[in-house]
Amino acid sequence: MNNRKRVVITGMGILSPLADNIAEFRQALFNKQCAISDSQRFSRWFANARAAEVQGPGDYPGLSDEIINSLDNAALWAYKVGKDALTQAGLINHQASLDETGLIIGVSSAGTEAFLPLFERRMQDFSLAKAIFSGGFSSCCASVSSLLRLKGGVELVATACTASPNAIGMAFDYIQNGKSQIMLAAGTEPIYLPTFAGFYALNVMHPESCTPFSGTPGMSIGEGAGALVLEEYQHAVDRGATLYAEILSYATSCDAWHETGPDPRANGAVQVMIKALHNADIAPDRVDYVNLHGTGTEANDRIETLAVKKVFPHSASLPVSSTKSWFGHTIGAAGMVELIACLVTLPEKKILPTLNFGTPRVNCDLDYVANDFREQEVNIFVKNNYAFGGNNCSLVVSTQPASVPVTAYQEKRVAISGIGAITALGHTLNEMLEAIWSYQKPVALQPVVFHQDTLAEVRELLEVLRATRQFETVLGYSLPDVTPLLPEQTENFKTFQVTGLEPRQHLRRYDRRKATRGGTFALIALSAALTSARRKIRKDGDEIGLIMGMSRGSQETTWKYLQSLQPDPCKVRTSEFPGSLMNAIATFCGISEGIKGYTTTLATGENAALGALTYGYEIIRQNLQSQVIVGGADEYFPSMALYMDAVTQKLHMTADARDYQIYGNASSGFVPGEGACMLLLEAPETAEARGAAVLAEIVGYGKSCSNGYFAAEQLSENAQALTLAIDRALTDAGITAKDIDLVCGSSNGSQQHSHVEIDAIWQSFQYEKPQVPVVNYNAFFGFVASSAGLLNLAVLVDCFRQQRVPAIPHTQLFCDDRLNFVREPLNIPIKLALLLGANESGNYYALVIKG
Repeated sequence: MNNRKRVVITGMGILSPLADNIAEFRQALFNKQCAISDSQRFSRWFANARAAEVQGPGDYPGLSDEIINSLDNAALWAYKVGKDALTQAGLINHQASLDETGLIIGVSSAGTEAFLPLFERRMQDFSLAKAIFSGGFSSCCASVSSLLRLKGGVELVATACTASPNAIGMAFDYIQNGKSQIMLAAGTEPIYLPTFAGFYALNVMHPESCTPFSGTPGMSIGEGAGALVLEEYQHAVDRGATLYAEILSYATSCDAWHETGPDPRANGAVQVMIKALHNADIAPDRVDYVNLHGTGTEANDRIETLAVKKVFPHSASLPVSSTKSWFGHTIGAAGMVELIACLVTLPEKKILPTLNFGTPRVNCDLDYVANDFREQEVNIFVKNNYAFGGNNCSLVVSTQPASVPVTAYQEKRVAISGIGAITALGHTLNEMLEAIWSYQKPVALQPVVFHQDTLAEVRELLEVLRATRQFETVLGYSLPDVTPLLPEQTENFKTFQVTGLEPRQHLRRYDRRKATRGGTFALIALSAALTSARRKIRKDGDEIGLIMGMSRGSQETTWKYLQSLQPDPCKVRTSEFPGSLMNAIATFCGISEGIKGYTTTLATGENAALGALTYGYEIIRQNLQSQVIVGGADEYFPSMALYMDAVTQKLHMTADARDYQIYGNASSGFVPGEGACMLLLEAPETAEARGAAVLAEIVGYGKSCSNGYFAAEQLSENAQALTLAIDRALTDAGITAKDIDLVCGSSNGSQQHSHVEIDAIWQSFQYEKPQVPVVNYNAFFGFVASSAGLLNLAVLVDCFRQQRVPAIPHTQLFCDDRLNFVREPLNIPIKLALLLGANESGNYYALVIKG
């Protein structure tokens, strides 16, 4: 048995409509200030627009105007609170500690601000620099980790209203698994028009200020950010840090019920609290207080009240309250901001009240600590948050570190027992593998066909960029250089697309009305992984979890939703609002298959599914869940974002798949692909007891990130970061480079990405095994952004089975003669392989896989 490590909080940072620092935030709470008021920003569109908004442009000392103008508020706020938390913890100038510190950010609307001028019809305000540095969903992770000089790897949690408590939970796991002694967890959420319009159109906004559990139902939207430094207890004590609280445990779950509404039986909310308490070995009657999600809507308040009654035998006397009545519902930042509110008041033996409390609603009959602080000592408390899609998250926290005994767990080996995949090369894994082994001709690329509305936006935007000369100032080349990328001249703008797919040939249950293209791919791959592993979900969905890694999400649904903002945001299409969220595909899969265990969506960009794989690995290794499905999915859609990739020369313009040459001497970008890959993870003995084969095992992994996001030339630093991830993975697996039989990269094919992988492989293997075979199979099926690494892993698993290695396709002249690229199929013994992956913003993964 392994004793769990104590994880304490040693630093906090806050940015809220109430205050922008911890001291003033605490005082504002004790003064019972309510930040909800009339919104000047949104009143131009909406009647009775009310919100809790951060006022003023903010102060970011140490950042140049150029960087500030390149970042959106999601990134700037996360940087500000992260820096404040590290400063309070006494770590901001301790680079040795920062080198080992990872970053987990929770957010719902990242990457939005850069494109607001497009769907608000303010083309003249479009900033190419902001689009490049803040236009990606995960870009806030890259900018914040670079500016704060963190090198422990990053992840972005995108489960809407549970994103930030889930980020805290992942940071907690990093310390539990020994990957780091210090982690920075942050939640950040500015209010943008699409978010406000969606909730407004759903008719769930309160006309004044929300009154959770009483009076008129309705929510009040808010914005803000918060950050916590989490640290291993003994490490914090040894350096004399102040200990503000201890995270005892956390858990997530999924209702698997509805895209927006909670399970009326409160099963998911009950399950997540019971699991979190079980993980902490805390009996429910030992809990002193519950900080509720408490949105103020009728459905949430009724279901949450029911859940508390089902979990806590002393619910009639248990104080509970909602802090959303103070600063609104801050969506992705909600759990973080609300937890910090608890941490600055509970040590003073004061329980935060539910403000604006009036006549309790029907079935709302708990002790909601109405209107005034209550004097009471609280040691153990629970923090709950719930989100669209039935995502639930609970944290168990102690205000008195080291007052609760540590728990123990039986460490499990982590096996892959099922794989499902769909790509342009094949609708099943077997079809894909057969095509790879008998490769006769490449997949026919499909032309990109832009929607007329998108073409109009492109033309208008190009005129703005021409007039403001942003190409020259930002990219260094003029508009005539991108003339071939004008909408009328894109005959070589083609992609790997899945064609001829009949979903009902692959699925027992399939609701075409609710299925997006990406969701369909994910569900087909998920179903195939379950079949491969001989796993049927009946009434045991709570025994299996789902961790998705996303790059751009449901692009077509998002595009439709954003298009509906015009001409009247009050009449936006609510049917597309929940589907535009990054966790929508996980929601669709969870509901379709009845998956109710640990459920999370990471949106860290390219190779986000490798982040999902490492997270799923930890859930199984720590014996938190018996089985977890991990994966990623991408759908082709001719969006403005895809066009911007072409304009900024990230895409390889080609009419023939054979021109897509990974590690080639003349590589010039990537060719997009679409599809999905899903794996079932579990302990080997669990699979074998069911008669399922163990396909491979994950025996170690490492992560790292560079600090060169804003550097003009960052190849060397990025290669060093990947080298560090490889070193961490080998150390974690207890092996050295000489033990690796095969290295598989997942570079997208650009020269920059390829050279980072090549340099890192050479640095890691030049002394012990310089001729280790190196492969990469993305050119078979295109760069399927989120799941590129997993698709390569699926091929690796078949290499283990056959003890053969397919050649890298198409590439004739390789760009570096130091490495042993596999030019012809090999018959070699393979026991251990190293899988590499990168996000587009300098975040790196290395995993050791055992056959």
